[in-house]
Amino acid sequence: MKIRIVSPAGSIKSRVVEAGMATLRSWGHDVTLAANALESYGRFAGTPEERASDIVEALRDPDVDLLWATRGGYGCMQILDMIPLDLVREAKKPIVGYSDITALHALWHKAGVKSLHAPMMKHLGEEPTHRTTRTLREVVAYYEKHGQFPPRHNGLFVRDWNAEHPEAQILADEVAFVGGNLSVLSGLHGTPYDYDYEGKILFVEDISESPYKIDRMMQQLRLMGVLDKVRALVCGHFTGCDEDPLMPVKLWDNIRWIASPSGIPVIMGAHIGHEVENFPVVVG
Repeated sequence: MKIRIVSPAGSIKSRVVEAGMATLRSWGHDVTLAANALESYGRFAGTPEERASDIVEALRDPDVDLLWATRGGYGCMQILDMIPLDLVREAKKPIVGYSDITALHALWHKAGVKSLHAPMMKHLGEEPTHRTTRTLREVVAYYEKHGQFPPRHNGLFVRDWNAEHPEAQILADEVAFVGGNLSVLSGLHGTPYDYDYEGKILFVEDISESPYKIDRMMQQLRLMGVLDKVRALVCGHFTGCDEDPLMPVKLWDNIRWIASPSGIPVIMGAHIGHEVENFPVVVG
C-alpha cells in the first residue's frame, strides 16, 4: 500500500519520522514523505497553507492510498477550511493519527469517509513490536487487502478487560465510533466541522488537563445534548490529568455522574489515547 506521511499540526524531528517510516516499510508498504512534513514554523510543521497543501496534494495524488500523520500537538483547527470537503469525499483515502488529528477525523466523518484513530510516528519507531503496533499492522493489512477496515475492529482495544466491564457488550454491535481528544472536540463544538453524534458511540481521551477542565468539557457535552444522542460513552486514557484535591469526587466518578442523566453505558479504562497502550479505533 502507498502511504503518504503528512504533518498537519506540530513540528517533529526527522529522526522520529524516519524511524516510524522504517517500521511501515518493514510491513511492506511504499512510504513517501510530504513536501512540508519536516518544516518548522514556530511550534508548527510549516504555515497553515503549507500543511493544508500537503494534505490536498496527497488526496489528489493517484499514487497515494492512505495518509498518516507524524504527530499531533496543535494546528489542525487552522487548516480545516483549507481542505475541500468534496475532495476528501471523492478521494476516499483514510487518515491515521490521534490527539490533535481528532479535528481531521471529524472532517473525514463529515465527508462520509472512515479514518483511523491510532498511533503515529513516535510510537511506530519506538515500539515496533508492541501489541498495540501489531494490532495496528493487522488493521492496516486488512484495509490494504479489502479496501475497507475490518468489522468488529473496535473490539480490539477491549479484549483484555471485557470480562471486567460487562457493559462493553454494546461494542459488539456494529455502531459507528466518533470522538477522540476531548479538548479538540470542545474546540469543534459550534463549528461546521463537529461530529454528527446521533446514534454513535462516543470515545474520549485527553492529556495534561486539570480535572475541573475535564468537568467543564464534559458538562459542555451534556448541555449540548450530545450525551442524550450517543449510545454509549467510552473513556480512554486521561494521561497526566492528576486528581484535584479541591474536586469533591474522583475524575472517573465525576464523568459517570455527568453522564448518568442520559442513562447510557459509560465504559472506563479503554486503551485509547496518550499511552503506549493505544489501540486503533476506526472513526465513522
